Amino acid sequence: MPGLRPDYAGVLVADHESGGGAAERLIVGRAPETAALTSFLRAAVREGGAQLLTGDPGMGKTELLNAAARQAESMGARVLRASGSEYETGLSFAGLHQLMLPVVETLPELPGHHRAALATTLGLDRGDPPSRLALTSALLDWLRRLSSTAPLVLVVDDLQWVDRPSVVVLNLVARRIGGLRVGLLLSQRTGHESFFDRASVPELALPPLGDDDALSLLRRRHPNLHSSVRHRILADAGGNPLALIELPRSLTAAQESGADFLPPTLPLSVRLTWLFERRVSALPAPTRRLLLLAALGDGEGTGLTEVVAGSSADLAPAEVSGLASVDRRANRLLFAHPLIRSAVVDLATAPERRAAHQRLARLAAGQDVRALHLAEAALGPDDRVAHLLVEVADAALERGDTVQAVSLLLRAADLTLDPSEKARSLAQAAYIGANFAGTLAGARALLERARTADPGVTSTLQASNAAAAHLLNSEGDIDTAHKMLVSALDHADPVPEHASELEEALRTLMMICTFGGRPELWKPFDEAVARLAPLLTAPFRLAAATFGDPVRSAPEQLRELDALVAGLDEETNAILVVTVALAGQYVDRVPRAALERAATEGTSGGAVALAVQALIMLAVGAFLEGRWEEAGALADEGIALCQEHGYEILVWGAQNPRMLLAAARGDFEYIARARARMHQWAIPRNAMAVRTFTSNIEGLAALTQGRHQDAYEHYTSICPLGTFPPHEQVTVWTVMDAVEAAVRSGHGDEARAHVRAAAKADLAGISPRLRFLCEASAALVADDDSYPDLFEPLVCDPGSARWPFPLARLELAYGERLRKDRAMRAARPHLERAGRLFSDLGATPWAERAEAALHATGQKRRPSAAGPGAALTPQERQIAELAATGMTNRQIGELLSLSPRTVGAHLYRVFPKLGIASRAALRDALTDLSNGQASP
Repeated sequence: MPGLRPDYAGVLVADHESGGGAAERLIVGRAPETAALTSFLRAAVREGGAQLLTGDPGMGKTELLNAAARQAESMGARVLRASGSEYETGLSFAGLHQLMLPVVETLPELPGHHRAALATTLGLDRGDPPSRLALTSALLDWLRRLSSTAPLVLVVDDLQWVDRPSVVVLNLVARRIGGLRVGLLLSQRTGHESFFDRASVPELALPPLGDDDALSLLRRRHPNLHSSVRHRILADAGGNPLALIELPRSLTAAQESGADFLPPTLPLSVRLTWLFERRVSALPAPTRRLLLLAALGDGEGTGLTEVVAGSSADLAPAEVSGLASVDRRANRLLFAHPLIRSAVVDLATAPERRAAHQRLARLAAGQDVRALHLAEAALGPDDRVAHLLVEVADAALERGDTVQAVSLLLRAADLTLDPSEKARSLAQAAYIGANFAGTLAGARALLERARTADPGVTSTLQASNAAAAHLLNSEGDIDTAHKMLVSALDHADPVPEHASELEEALRTLMMICTFGGRPELWKPFDEAVARLAPLLTAPFRLAAATFGDPVRSAPEQLRELDALVAGLDEETNAILVVTVALAGQYVDRVPRAALERAATEGTSGGAVALAVQALIMLAVGAFLEGRWEEAGALADEGIALCQEHGYEILVWGAQNPRMLLAAARGDFEYIARARARMHQWAIPRNAMAVRTFTSNIEGLAALTQGRHQDAYEHYTSICPLGTFPPHEQVTVWTVMDAVEAAVRSGHGDEARAHVRAAAKADLAGISPRLRFLCEASAALVADDDSYPDLFEPLVCDPGSARWPFPLARLELAYGERLRKDRAMRAARPHLERAGRLFSDLGATPWAERAEAALHATGQKRRPSAAGPGAALTPQERQIAELAATGMTNRQIGELLSLSPRTVGAHLYRVFPKLGIASRAALRDALTDLSNGQASP
């Protein structure tokens, strides 16, 4: 893809070579419109023609005209341009004069009567004005002569403001330039009429940008916005390109990072004000007051709808102007565009806005809405309103709306007179921002503001937790964060009023211990959980046990966890979802659908850090279950979120499933690079869990390469075989890996000891997958007389197919052992199945081992279907065909009842199968597939 660069007017464009070899510049999100204009120009430079471009203000009409003009010049055409102006609409033929002035030196070449008619019209000579027909004939003759040496393209922008006489003549010319090498390209603003007969020429309407294109433009123009702020801009811009570019310009650096709250309506820039406010200012004062209520209330509450319903006369001017309409069924006022709402608020004076908020507070049906309006109506600090906002923030946090909670706490801090309460609100906002919402960049500033407001806040549990969460997620200072929190917990009052603060601190401490990866870090955590257990919620109590030390998960804890997971079907609180998912991560009880919702919400303006954790758990689950392309896509999304928001330590968690994939598929260079970066960052910070991560990955990579002694050494560096130390979480996952490495490297006694230790710990009772791994491990260490009795039930059980990678390795081990015993015929089907499973996963080194083993039995594996697209499943084919029509992942997901992320994972698999790299190539690839072979 060619490099992107900013256009002079601010819209990103891309260079590429057109069919004619000239560089085109395509405006982001306007590929269909650009293609249509290209088609028009190619026809116009040969045989003439006219085209009208229409759209709302800020939709990019001028940019498209600019691009078309450049393209016309690249085609060898001469371009003449004019642009309408409100201040020249009363000047006869001002538009025609502007358009033709650059070529006025060629007038003497025309016949006398044509020259006279044009010279008089353009004010170059005095004389009687020519008739309309005479002027049109003269202008057409002039255009014909000008186009005789090179094609001519006339570009007229803002036709609605071109003077009437010029428009009338251009309308006549548009009907008569067929056959000439003259193109007439015009633009007109939607909602403004002119004297141009729009029915006489083809019209190309510019719709708002789609979600994906709007996001792409916003990311490129304003890359540093926090995702919640980006989501707000997208909503307020309504797909308007100029708004996407201009709205963020009014934000402060703190607002951009999510460290400060956004106003109810975003202020408009000068350019947006010029486009939108003038239409609103022309309305009568009663209409503007009613619109202000609707704009600030955003249709909330029965009280407001009653006001709207009872004000038909005042609403009429807004409806007639097209600025707003009324949903009669809901009795709700709807603005024609979100920016009209912003313009209404911008035009109101501060007293008018406060009065409107006071009225809305009286009308509010709920406490949360009332508190928000009282806050906006406040003239200065008001502890009563601040207290209401804190209560609403607590409620928002309980339902998982972390971004709203931070915004409310920051507004509460601004309204608080009491220094200690102000500091408390700021510290809580810092904690939520750092640990959940993804406003890590602003958390440090909030903590500094808290210390400035009340230096004593540093000794509180809340501030200690906020500082520790920030240290963990940004700098990764494990030991300082651990010491800070342990001390604060030791001095905290274990009373019900502080229950939520205590659990929040323990949540942070649990993650510190996890990334620290050292037994001594867990001891004070376990003691604090035991001491404070009566104050903790069930989800966190379970997470402290089954996540912190999964090997020792008790049956009653697992039953309780099953009930919690079952209750997440409709749960939208991402904090609760991620807490329950953490409890289930190492014991195979990950609530996939709920995590997908949390990830989607977090990447759409919600809790970013929670979305990262959700993506990590989804990616690991996808890897364990053999959905490897999906695992890669989820891991990449998590890595990108971490890098975008500065979560240095979480990025290594997101790297883990990506590195497991690389280990299984033989991408050893990727592992070496990632390992070096991980150790370089983590070891100086005492984040020793990274060593466990990488030992597990390097052990699998060594197994993949057949370096079994190396694999054995990597797994035993985690813990000696035959033991499952407390808090070594990953050991529940590596049972079969460690046993296989030990068996193949000649350490049979240790392998058998590990199988016995797993049985004593009853790992098989934790989950069906762990039962499979334990039974597979027992088969691997079985003696020569009994091994078929252990292998056979496992490889024949249909349920084993849920874990294709360990199943394939078990089939391979069984086949190799049968071959060693000279049972060639019995070995072949197992080696064939192993090879097929490995190939489907893309585990090429393993597939080659299975093929070599099969070949050693005297047989080769039958080749699979060849050719592009041969491996497309029916669902992949359906999704690819829908994507080729231009549908977004979200639209496809809604149609097929899939999540957008699942659709993306399918496309992630489809592209390499079709030999393409982007959606743009889908249509041609599918056409080639249909022409070359039957669909699967």
